[in-house]
Amino acid sequence: MKRRSQPPPQPKNAAPARRPTKSRSCGATGPRPDLSAGRLPAPAETVWGIHPLNALLRHRPEQVTALYVAPGRQDQRVRELLALAESHRIAIHLDAPLPLAEPDTVPHQGVVARIKPRSPLTMAELLPRLAAAPAPPLVLTLDSIQDPHNLGAIVRSAAAFGVSALIMPKDRSAPLTGTVMKASAGTLPLVEICQVTNLAAALDQLKEHGFWIYGAGGEAPQSLYDTTFSGPICLVVGNEQKGIRPLVRRHCDHLIAIPLAAGVESLNVAVATGIILAAINLQQHRILGRSGRLA
Repeated sequence: MKRRSQPPPQPKNAAPARRPTKSRSCGATGPRPDLSAGRLPAPAETVWGIHPLNALLRHRPEQVTALYVAPGRQDQRVRELLALAESHRIAIHLDAPLPLAEPDTVPHQGVVARIKPRSPLTMAELLPRLAAAPAPPLVLTLDSIQDPHNLGAIVRSAAAFGVSALIMPKDRSAPLTGTVMKASAGTLPLVEICQVTNLAAALDQLKEHGFWIYGAGGEAPQSLYDTTFSGPICLVVGNEQKGIRPLVRRHCDHLIAIPLAAGVESLNVAVATGIILAAINLQQHRILGRSGRLA
Protein backbone atom coordinates (compact mmCIF):
# COMPACT_ATOMS: atom_id res chain seq x y z
CA MET A 1 0.00 0.00 0.00
CA LYS A 2 1.46 3.33 -1.01
CA ARG A 3 2.03 6.17 1.42
CA ARG A 4 -0.78 8.68 1.20
CA SER A 5 0.04 11.84 -0.73
CA GLN A 6 -2.74 14.42 -0.64
CA PRO A 7 -5.85 14.39 1.57
CA PRO A 8 -9.28 14.04 -0.04
CA PRO A 9 -10.95 17.43 -0.63
CA GLN A 10 -12.84 18.69 2.41
CA PRO A 11 -14.96 21.72 3.31
CA LYS A 12 -13.16 24.88 4.35
CA ASN A 13 -13.79 24.21 8.03
CA ALA A 14 -12.32 20.73 7.86
CA ALA A 15 -9.60 19.87 10.34
CA PRO A 16 -6.10 19.95 8.76
CA ALA A 17 -4.51 16.64 7.96
CA ARG A 18 -1.43 15.55 9.83
CA ARG A 19 1.69 14.20 8.22
CA PRO A 20 2.64 10.61 8.96
CA THR A 21 5.02 10.26 11.87
CA LYS A 22 7.07 7.39 13.18
CA SER A 23 5.20 5.23 15.62
CA ARG A 24 5.97 2.83 18.37
CA SER A 25 5.19 -0.83 17.92
CA CYS A 26 1.93 -2.11 19.36
CA GLY A 27 1.89 -5.13 21.60
CA ALA A 28 0.07 -8.43 21.24
CA THR A 29 -2.56 -9.84 23.53
CA GLY A 30 -1.92 -11.54 26.85
CA PRO A 31 -1.84 -15.27 27.58
CA ARG A 32 -4.78 -17.44 26.65
CA PRO A 33 -7.10 -18.55 29.42
CA ASP A 34 -6.84 -22.12 30.69
CA LEU A 35 -9.43 -24.42 29.13
CA SER A 36 -9.65 -26.82 32.04
CA ALA A 37 -12.28 -29.48 32.56
CA GLY A 38 -15.57 -28.71 34.25
CA ARG A 39 -17.52 -25.46 34.30
CA LEU A 40 -15.81 -22.51 32.78
CA PRO A 41 -14.85 -19.65 35.12
CA ALA A 42 -14.14 -17.16 32.31
CA PRO A 43 -17.12 -15.98 30.21
CA ALA A 44 -14.85 -15.53 27.17
CA GLU A 45 -14.61 -19.36 26.97
CA THR A 46 -18.28 -19.90 26.16
CA VAL A 47 -20.64 -18.73 23.43
CA TRP A 48 -24.40 -19.21 23.56
CA GLY A 49 -27.50 -18.66 21.46
CA ILE A 50 -28.71 -20.07 18.13
CA HIS A 51 -27.48 -17.32 15.78
CA PRO A 52 -24.04 -16.79 17.39
CA LEU A 53 -23.32 -20.53 17.38
CA ASN A 54 -24.53 -20.92 13.81
CA ALA A 55 -22.16 -18.16 12.67
CA LEU A 56 -19.28 -19.57 14.71
CA LEU A 57 -19.72 -23.12 13.38
CA ARG A 58 -19.97 -21.87 9.78
CA HIS A 59 -17.11 -19.38 9.77
CA ARG A 60 -14.68 -20.38 12.54
CA PRO A 61 -15.43 -23.99 13.50
CA GLU A 62 -11.81 -24.51 14.55
CA GLN A 63 -12.54 -22.41 17.64
CA VAL A 64 -15.27 -24.71 18.92
CA THR A 65 -14.18 -27.61 21.13
CA ALA A 66 -17.59 -28.83 22.33
CA LEU A 67 -21.30 -28.17 21.81
CA TYR A 68 -23.77 -28.54 24.71
CA VAL A 69 -27.51 -28.88 24.10
CA ALA A 70 -30.07 -28.71 26.89
CA PRO A 71 -32.45 -31.67 27.27
CA GLY A 72 -35.54 -31.34 25.13
CA ARG A 73 -34.00 -29.01 22.52
CA GLN A 74 -34.42 -30.94 19.27
CA ASP A 75 -36.07 -28.38 16.98
CA GLN A 76 -34.93 -27.72 13.41
CA ARG A 77 -32.48 -24.93 14.33
CA VAL A 78 -30.79 -27.08 16.94
CA ARG A 79 -30.60 -30.01 14.51
CA GLU A 80 -28.80 -27.71 12.06
CA LEU A 81 -26.26 -26.84 14.76
CA LEU A 82 -25.76 -30.51 15.57
CA ALA A 83 -25.21 -31.32 11.88
CA LEU A 84 -22.62 -28.54 11.57
CA ALA A 85 -20.83 -29.73 14.71
CA GLU A 86 -20.79 -33.32 13.46
CA SER A 87 -19.43 -32.25 10.08
CA HIS A 88 -16.47 -30.63 11.83
CA ARG A 89 -15.99 -33.54 14.28
CA ILE A 90 -16.82 -31.35 17.29
CA ALA A 91 -17.74 -33.09 20.53
CA ILE A 92 -21.48 -32.96 21.30
CA HIS A 93 -22.99 -33.24 24.79
CA LEU A 94 -26.73 -33.83 25.00
CA ASP A 95 -27.03 -34.82 28.66
CA ALA A 96 -24.36 -32.77 30.44
CA PRO A 97 -25.04 -29.51 32.34
CA LEU A 98 -24.60 -26.37 30.28
CA PRO A 99 -21.08 -24.94 30.98
CA LEU A 100 -22.33 -21.66 32.42
CA ALA A 101 -21.82 -20.35 35.92
CA GLU A 102 -25.39 -18.97 36.08
CA PRO A 103 -27.40 -20.56 33.25
CA ASP A 104 -30.71 -19.17 34.54
CA THR A 105 -29.55 -15.57 33.92
CA VAL A 106 -28.08 -16.12 30.43
CA PRO A 107 -30.28 -16.11 27.28
CA HIS A 108 -28.62 -19.27 25.97
CA GLN A 109 -31.67 -20.71 24.08
CA GLY A 110 -30.61 -24.15 25.21
CA VAL A 111 -27.30 -24.25 23.31
CA VAL A 112 -23.80 -23.40 24.53
CA ALA A 113 -20.40 -23.93 22.92
CA ARG A 114 -17.09 -24.28 24.66
CA ILE A 115 -14.45 -22.49 22.62
CA LYS A 116 -10.76 -21.85 22.31
CA PRO A 117 -10.14 -18.10 22.63
CA ARG A 118 -9.52 -16.43 19.29
CA SER A 119 -6.15 -14.72 19.31
CA PRO A 120 -6.51 -11.10 18.14
CA LEU A 121 -4.10 -9.83 15.52
CA THR A 122 -1.19 -7.51 16.22
CA MET A 123 -0.56 -4.46 14.06
CA ALA A 124 2.39 -6.29 12.52
CA GLU A 125 -0.01 -9.02 11.39
CA LEU A 126 -2.84 -6.71 10.38
CA LEU A 127 -0.98 -4.22 8.18
CA PRO A 128 0.11 -6.72 5.48
CA ARG A 129 -3.46 -8.00 5.24
CA LEU A 130 -4.76 -4.48 4.73
CA ALA A 131 -2.08 -3.80 2.12
CA ALA A 132 -3.19 -6.89 0.18
CA ALA A 133 -6.88 -5.92 0.16
CA PRO A 134 -8.33 -5.68 -3.38
CA ALA A 135 -10.23 -2.46 -2.54
CA PRO A 136 -9.36 0.48 -0.28
CA PRO A 137 -9.82 -0.92 3.23
CA LEU A 138 -12.04 0.52 5.94
CA VAL A 139 -10.80 0.13 9.53
CA LEU A 140 -12.78 0.91 12.66
CA THR A 141 -10.93 1.93 15.83
CA LEU A 142 -12.68 1.85 19.20
CA ASP A 143 -11.36 4.10 21.95
CA SER A 144 -12.47 2.72 25.33
CA ILE A 145 -15.85 1.21 24.42
CA GLN A 146 -16.71 -0.46 27.72
CA ASP A 147 -20.31 -1.63 27.42
CA PRO A 148 -20.45 -5.18 25.96
CA HIS A 149 -23.86 -4.59 24.36
CA ASN A 150 -22.59 -1.46 22.60
CA LEU A 151 -19.49 -3.36 21.49
CA GLY A 152 -21.61 -6.19 20.10
CA ALA A 153 -23.88 -3.77 18.23
CA ILE A 154 -20.83 -1.99 16.78
CA VAL A 155 -19.36 -5.31 15.63
CA ARG A 156 -22.64 -6.11 13.89
CA SER A 157 -22.57 -2.79 12.00
CA ALA A 158 -18.89 -3.31 11.14
CA ALA A 159 -19.67 -6.70 9.61
CA ALA A 160 -22.70 -5.33 7.73
CA PHE A 161 -20.80 -2.43 6.15
CA GLY A 162 -17.62 -4.23 5.13
CA VAL A 163 -15.15 -3.11 7.80
CA SER A 164 -11.82 -4.81 7.14
CA ALA A 165 -10.68 -4.85 10.77
CA LEU A 166 -11.56 -3.53 14.18
CA ILE A 167 -8.75 -2.08 16.32
CA MET A 168 -9.23 -1.76 20.07
CA PRO A 169 -6.96 -1.24 23.10
CA LYS A 170 -6.08 -4.13 25.37
CA ASP A 171 -7.14 -2.05 28.38
CA ARG A 172 -10.20 0.17 28.92
CA SER A 173 -12.36 -1.94 26.60
CA ALA A 174 -15.12 -4.45 27.11
CA PRO A 175 -13.73 -8.00 26.79
CA LEU A 176 -14.88 -10.14 23.88
CA THR A 177 -17.24 -12.33 25.89
CA GLY A 178 -20.25 -14.41 24.99
CA THR A 179 -22.37 -11.34 25.75
CA VAL A 180 -20.60 -9.45 22.95
CA MET A 181 -21.05 -12.41 20.63
CA LYS A 182 -24.77 -12.54 21.42
CA ALA A 183 -25.20 -8.76 21.01
CA SER A 184 -23.42 -8.94 17.64
CA ALA A 185 -26.05 -11.44 16.43
CA GLY A 186 -23.29 -13.91 15.64
CA THR A 187 -21.24 -11.57 13.44
CA LEU A 188 -18.15 -11.41 15.68
CA PRO A 189 -16.39 -14.21 13.73
CA LEU A 190 -16.81 -12.18 10.52
CA VAL A 191 -14.65 -9.25 11.65
CA GLU A 192 -10.88 -9.30 12.17
CA ILE A 193 -9.95 -8.03 15.64
CA CYS A 194 -6.65 -6.30 16.41
CA GLN A 195 -5.75 -5.43 20.01
CA VAL A 196 -3.01 -2.87 20.74
CA THR A 197 -1.38 -1.31 23.76
CA ASN A 198 -1.28 2.22 22.30
CA LEU A 199 -4.04 3.51 20.03
CA ALA A 200 -2.17 6.70 19.11
CA ALA A 201 0.81 4.66 17.90
CA ALA A 202 -1.51 2.35 15.96
CA LEU A 203 -3.06 5.35 14.18
CA ASP A 204 0.40 6.59 13.24
CA GLN A 205 1.18 3.18 11.73
CA LEU A 206 -2.02 3.34 9.69
CA LYS A 207 -1.03 6.79 8.41
CA GLU A 208 2.33 5.44 7.28
CA HIS A 209 0.39 2.89 5.24
CA GLY A 210 -1.77 5.47 3.49
CA PHE A 211 -4.78 5.75 5.78
CA TRP A 212 -6.72 8.91 6.58
CA ILE A 213 -8.04 9.04 10.14
CA TYR A 214 -11.55 10.36 10.86
CA GLY A 215 -12.59 10.89 14.47
CA ALA A 216 -16.30 11.00 15.34
CA GLY A 217 -17.53 13.47 17.95
CA GLY A 218 -20.74 15.39 18.52
CA GLU A 219 -18.85 18.67 19.00
CA ALA A 220 -16.75 18.29 15.84
CA PRO A 221 -16.92 21.25 13.40
CA GLN A 222 -17.21 19.16 10.24
CA SER A 223 -20.49 17.57 9.15
CA LEU A 224 -20.53 13.92 8.15
CA TYR A 225 -22.61 14.87 5.11
CA ASP A 226 -20.03 17.43 3.92
CA THR A 227 -17.14 14.97 4.21
CA THR A 228 -15.53 13.16 1.30
CA PHE A 229 -14.22 9.68 2.08
CA SER A 230 -11.77 8.11 -0.33
CA GLY A 231 -8.79 5.79 -0.20
CA PRO A 232 -7.91 3.75 2.88
CA ILE A 233 -10.01 5.02 5.79
CA CYS A 234 -9.89 4.60 9.55
CA LEU A 235 -12.89 5.73 11.59
CA VAL A 236 -12.32 6.34 15.31
CA VAL A 237 -15.21 6.33 17.79
CA GLY A 238 -14.90 6.99 21.49
CA ASN A 239 -16.17 6.06 24.92
CA GLU A 240 -19.90 6.10 25.64
CA GLN A 241 -19.63 9.10 28.01
CA LYS A 242 -16.30 10.82 27.35
CA GLY A 243 -15.85 10.30 23.62
CA ILE A 244 -12.39 10.07 22.03
CA ARG A 245 -9.55 10.77 24.44
CA PRO A 246 -7.55 13.99 23.75
CA LEU A 247 -4.34 12.17 22.81
CA VAL A 248 -6.14 9.93 20.34
CA ARG A 249 -8.12 12.91 19.02
CA ARG A 250 -4.88 14.73 18.16
CA HIS A 251 -3.93 11.85 15.86
CA CYS A 252 -7.08 12.25 13.76
CA ASP A 253 -6.83 14.05 10.43
CA HIS A 254 -10.49 15.10 10.46
CA LEU A 255 -13.11 15.37 13.21
CA ILE A 256 -16.66 14.78 12.01
CA ALA A 257 -20.14 14.92 13.54
CA ILE A 258 -23.63 13.72 12.58
CA PRO A 259 -26.02 16.69 12.22
CA LEU A 260 -28.94 16.21 14.62
CA ALA A 261 -32.36 17.81 14.87
CA ALA A 262 -32.94 20.53 17.45
CA GLY A 263 -33.41 19.17 20.95
CA VAL A 264 -31.33 16.03 20.40
CA GLU A 265 -27.86 16.34 21.90
CA SER A 266 -26.32 12.99 21.06
CA LEU A 267 -26.79 9.43 19.85
CA ASN A 268 -25.82 6.11 21.36
CA VAL A 269 -22.27 5.30 20.23
CA ALA A 270 -23.36 2.09 18.49
CA VAL A 271 -26.12 3.90 16.59
CA ALA A 272 -23.78 6.75 15.60
CA THR A 273 -21.13 4.30 14.43
CA GLY A 274 -23.64 2.49 12.22
CA ILE A 275 -24.77 5.77 10.63
CA ILE A 276 -21.22 6.87 9.83
CA LEU A 277 -20.22 3.45 8.49
CA ALA A 278 -23.29 3.46 6.24
CA ALA A 279 -22.32 6.90 4.86
CA ILE A 280 -18.75 5.76 4.20
CA ASN A 281 -19.97 2.54 2.62
CA LEU A 282 -22.29 4.47 0.30
CA GLN A 283 -19.46 6.72 -0.91
CA GLN A 284 -17.12 3.77 -1.43
CA HIS A 285 -19.69 1.94 -3.53
CA ARG A 286 -20.29 5.03 -5.65
CA ILE A 287 -16.57 5.63 -6.13
CA LEU A 288 -15.81 2.01 -7.03
CA GLY A 289 -18.95 1.59 -9.13
CA ARG A 290 -20.17 -1.34 -7.09
CA SER A 291 -23.64 -2.25 -5.88
CA GLY A 292 -24.23 -3.95 -2.57
CA ARG A 293 -26.93 -5.37 -0.35
CA LEU A 294 -27.07 -4.30 3.26
CA ALA A 295 -27.13 -7.20 5.67
